Amino acid sequence: MDRNQFVAALESALQIDKGILTPETVLDSLESWDSLGVLEFQALADEELNVQVEPTEIGVCRTVEDLWKLMQAGEKS
Repeated sequence: MDRNQFVAALESALQIDKGILTPETVLDSLESWDSLGVLEFQALADEELNVQVEPTEIGVCRTVEDLWKLMQAGEKS
């Protein structure tokens, strides 16, 4: 999965209109980035990329790019 595919999958998981998210999007600015949004992201990571992420790892992410980097780090381990 490349970055664009990841962003599209995240938009779908968070039920955000296509084309809204960019790597620079601040997560706290998203209405759907709440506890359910975090669970949706964890499911995306697990199902699409076979990457296990902990809520504490997600908690330090501030932007969509941070989530992408977290996924990339998880794929390598």
